[in-house]
Amino acid sequence: MADRFAHEHKPDTSESGEDAFVAGMFRLGNWIVGNLRTTIVVVGGIAILVAGVMYYRGYRETVRNRAALELSQLRASVATAEPAALASQLEGFIERFDGTVSETEGRLLLGRLYIDSGQNGEAIRVLDGVKPSINVPLGFAGRSLLIIAHERSGEPERALDLYLDLGRSARYPFQQREAQANAARILADLGRLEEAIEIYARIAAEAETVDPSEAGVYRLRLGELRGRLVAPRGAEIGG
Repeated sequence: MADRFAHEHKPDTSESGEDAFVAGMFRLGNWIVGNLRTTIVVVGGIAILVAGVMYYRGYRETVRNRAALELSQLRASVATAEPAALASQLEGFIERFDGTVSETEGRLLLGRLYIDSGQNGEAIRVLDGVKPSINVPLGFAGRSLLIIAHERSGEPERALDLYLDLGRSARYPFQQREAQANAARILADLGRLEEAIEIYARIAAEAETVDPSEAGVYRLRLGELRGRLVAPRGAEIGG
């Protein structure tokens, strides 16, 4: 009895498992044959989708390569090209290659060109379009140039706000200190010496632990501002 019970409940052998697999494959084959049109449509759709993805990737790579080549040519012409003509070429470049890394680099180049030629309003327009986060090199450079354009446009308060924001959000501590030092410089120019001194004292202490030479620059400026703060009003004006 026990032997018969054990025999009746014996698990499938590997051979019976293979039979089940083969039977499943036959059922799949029969389904495909019975649904041939649906199968062709599905497989064709997948093939078209894959081909489309591959084409798009290839197209984007071609665009990136062409943008990089054109940008290198524009860079090479900076020293010899007439500024207005170069600015026009860069404007067209930015429009054609929108969304690429080279487009951002083109904006930086054009923004710098506009700043150097005194067209700070145009520089602000171009540099406002820099898309990368300020946590990446291009983003930080773009924001720095944008602040310079605002400052040279006679907008020190706007430049101050942007420097203070950059001093909090830049990726690296040395970038944060650089931005804060520029904010302190503007504060000093606005006559807000106590605030400027507070910033210089803080970043000098921070820099002391990583780069004493950098800290020395901040301490020198700190001493100058403290001297201005305690100097008699008449002596400060006369100096």
